[in-house]
Amino acid sequence: MKSAIDELHDKAMELADEAHYARKKDQLEEAQTKYLSAFEYEKSAAMLLVNDYAQEPTRSVLFRSAACLLLNLPFPSEEDFRKAERMVAYGLSGNPPEEIAEELREAWRELLTSFIQKVA
Repeated sequence: MKSAIDELHDKAMELADEAHYARKKDQLEEAQTKYLSAFEYEKSAAMLLVNDYAQEPTRSVLFRSAACLLLNLPFPSEEDFRKAERMVAYGLSGNPPEEIAEELREAWRELLTSFIQKVA
């Protein structure tokens, strides 16, 4: 039987795929909705491991994935940037392998760049 984490993650990835294809078809409102739904599922999976530092790299990978889902939004809000920032912080707060830590740092840089562009 699949664990709750696997089920949440699988649903998130299914929605992320749908969002990706909607975006490719220039259906941006649908992509926005699906990416936000995917984020909620991925965040739920990640939060089940938020304090379980022994579950690396799964823990940090889920947080990275949740942040990246928000970075794909066609119309990100300031609140979306803040949520993504939290996901990166949670991911880095554990003991991620260096490769995942660098990917989280890259997501952080992308967040900053995107946010600055949005408010400028």
